[in-house]
Amino acid sequence: MKKAIITCLALSLCAHSLHAEDSLNDQLRRAAEKLKNEFSKVKEQGEIKGREWYKKAKDHVTTSRTEYLQQAGTALTRWKADIDVLKDQGGRDYFKTRIAALEQHHAFAVKELETLTAITDEAQFRARQKSFDRTLWTLEAAVEQAQEEAGL
Repeated sequence: MKKAIITCLALSLCAHSLHAEDSLNDQLRRAAEKLKNEFSKVKEQGEIKGREWYKKAKDHVTTSRTEYLQQAGTALTRWKADIDVLKDQGGRDYFKTRIAALEQHHAFAVKELETLTAITDEAQFRARQKSFDRTLWTLEAAVEQAQEEAGL
């Protein structure tokens, strides 16, 4: 989302230099139109992602405990592999810091999964599952953002 906003601002600044012969009002109107279009795209993407996460949460509640834990373990293994690939990319110091944060986030998720696995009461399990789902979703989003930045 930050990337889209920054892109909008950059486009609006570029529009000024491209249309120097136009009046200031025309330039501002075009920049506002572009900004409006970009914001609507970001809003739409956010709504789509929110619906996906809601559907996943709903599916997870109806999934059996064993199957849920297996799916979560598989997802964590896959994201660990993705993090390792990103780690091999090297790059600037801030990107290395991002990778270190991803590794910490993954380690936290693994510990949370271990805690979830140890719970015997079904009601407690489902209550903790909601929190664990948020951890998984934020990890997934962070890995995807790092991959996009790395150009993968």
